[in-house]
Amino acid sequence: MDRSGSGEIAARMLEAAGRLAAAMAEKAGPRVSGAHREVPQGIRYGLDRTTRSGEQSAAELDRLGAAGHADRDTGGERPATDGGSSDSSIEEHPLRGGRDRSEISGKEARELYEQVRDREADAAGNQNRVNKVDTSAGPAVVRRGLDQQGATMLKKWMPENAAHDYARECGVRTPRILYAGTDPSTGRKFTILQYVPGETRGFNDPEMMNWLPDLLDQVQLMSARPLPAGMNLDIPEWQRQMIRHADDDFGNLPPERQSRLDRLGIGPLSDYVRPDSSRSGEPAVFAHNDLFPFNLRLDDHGKLWIFDWEVAGPGDPLYNAGLFLERMGSGIDDATRSRATDMWLDRITPANSTVDTSATLSMYRTMEDWRGITLCSETMPRQVSADPDRFEFWVDWYDSVLSRNSEPWPDIPKDDVRTVLRGWVE
Repeated sequence: MDRSGSGEIAARMLEAAGRLAAAMAEKAGPRVSGAHREVPQGIRYGLDRTTRSGEQSAAELDRLGAAGHADRDTGGERPATDGGSSDSSIEEHPLRGGRDRSEISGKEARELYEQVRDREADAAGNQNRVNKVDTSAGPAVVRRGLDQQGATMLKKWMPENAAHDYARECGVRTPRILYAGTDPSTGRKFTILQYVPGETRGFNDPEMMNWLPDLLDQVQLMSARPLPAGMNLDIPEWQRQMIRHADDDFGNLPPERQSRLDRLGIGPLSDYVRPDSSRSGEPAVFAHNDLFPFNLRLDDHGKLWIFDWEVAGPGDPLYNAGLFLERMGSGIDDATRSRATDMWLDRITPANSTVDTSATLSMYRTMEDWRGITLCSETMPRQVSADPDRFEFWVDWYDSVLSRNSEPWPDIPKDDVRTVLRGWVE
């Protein structure tokens, strides 16, 4: 769908932007208790990725998809599908005047990179590592990819720095990029970004309802901005590309992981979900596509910042709602969960008013369940090998996910799940 040629959609965007500006002018920012504004121990660059014990087990699967969800093996557009359309990834996005790239010199940036290149990371995610540094422009972090990066089952639509700049142009609160460069010895890209003092709240945050309106303000700013040229998809096409990318990653898993999943009865994502053709013509919007607590940070003034734009690009507002609502944490009480859901759906609604919201959120939960089970075919054996006492935690989790999904998901008694998982670690 060519949104640039649709006067109706453009008018709707302008109207939404006007409503948002009025709403933001009428209200103060969210209040956050002073007890939660301390700078945390360690450098967390907008997320808490240092190794934990204890509470980590309770949040283990919620944390799947933390920053670093990048598809770095994307080599441009994929071949045309049977339907004749190609995927909408873009490798380059023109930056306006080199925005945010000249705050420190190339010489200083290279010296900072050399300082931390072989240093232990201050924080690390699934795909990236960061180190805090002092620069002539103030405190910053050097961020670069891990040496080994696996598939994430999430499609990367555009270069992360381009998505990051696009978000800033929308008015989203995200750190300035001080420098973006390449390690000449490895060819690996690195980025130096503004460091934001504050705190990442994590799961089960009792203050969540105080900062959720700030998050939704910024989500609305993103939704109101037209997508980059060449990325104007409708929702079914966006879903199709997401599913096909996940299928491709699934097919490229190492044979050992494919064997594990086969024993569990898990196939590619397309076995379980299909694009929703009833939403044909409904435009995708610019979205983060990985919103959850560890990609968010409250600064020392209680303002919310959003980090990690690796899978940002076209998105379904309901997909982003579903991801966040499923990832708030298992300890959020039902009343708070209901209030958060109502607030999100009241503020962020699909352009098509006839959409079955419950069915759509259920579809996206299925996608996340599938992704979690697939990714943990690598995580679970490694963690149980390091700590055998965690085995039953994984049995409980796999059983709960399989049990809440109906056909064509496998119907496996818990004892059989335990037997299959035991085979993974022996």
